[in-house]
Amino acid sequence: MFSESDARNIEMTSQAANLLVQDLQGLVKSANPLLADVALEILQQAVQIEQRLKRIESIAHTGEGSA
Repeated sequence: MFSESDARNIEMTSQAANLLVQDLQGLVKSANPLLADVALEILQQAVQIEQRLKRIESIAHTGEGSA
């Protein structure tokens, strides 16, 4: 379903999303309430993106999900 290049790009993007989530988790703990609030909103979106990418990555590695 995915080319080798696509699968590699999906994996790298998934890893980047994971790093973003980790960084935002730290930012949520900021002493500045406004910064922490904005970081929490972005974190929620980043978690959703990360989960979607992980599902796509799983499909790319297993070869399942052909339309």
